[in-house]
Amino acid sequence: MHPVETILQTTMRELKNIVDVNTIVGSPIYGEGGAVVIPVSKVCLGFFAGGGDFPTQAVAKKGAPDFDANGYPFLGASVVGVSISPKAFLYMQGKEVTLLHADCDNTLDRLVQMIPTALTEIRDAIENVRAQRQSPPEDEP
Repeated sequence: MHPVETILQTTMRELKNIVDVNTIVGSPIYGEGGAVVIPVSKVCLGFFAGGGDFPTQAVAKKGAPDFDANGYPFLGASVVGVSISPKAFLYMQGKEVTLLHADCDNTLDRLVQMIPTALTEIRDAIENVRAQRQSPPEDEP
């Protein structure tokens, strides 16, 4: 196996240890009263690997360790950068599920976050109006 392949295999094996599914969607955190919070994160990954055979002034014997079939030494490296940032928290209490954003950068983000709550309140108001219309009027004395 060529040394570059060995470098790539080692790097990929270590990446599996660093970034798994629990890094992106975290383990549930249980609170009082049956509340559950699940963190959701954004993972950015940068990866570079490379290498090459370089001639030297004094070429080593063929078959020597760290030298290729032509007698040139091999030089290789791999670099990985990982950035993990929290994006949201999924909050569950009973039958209610809420998505709490970790970063609201501007007014539009805040408005989008408020939409589910507003829709629930509008639905409840409509149901109350319908219930009042369907109930028989009370007789006045």
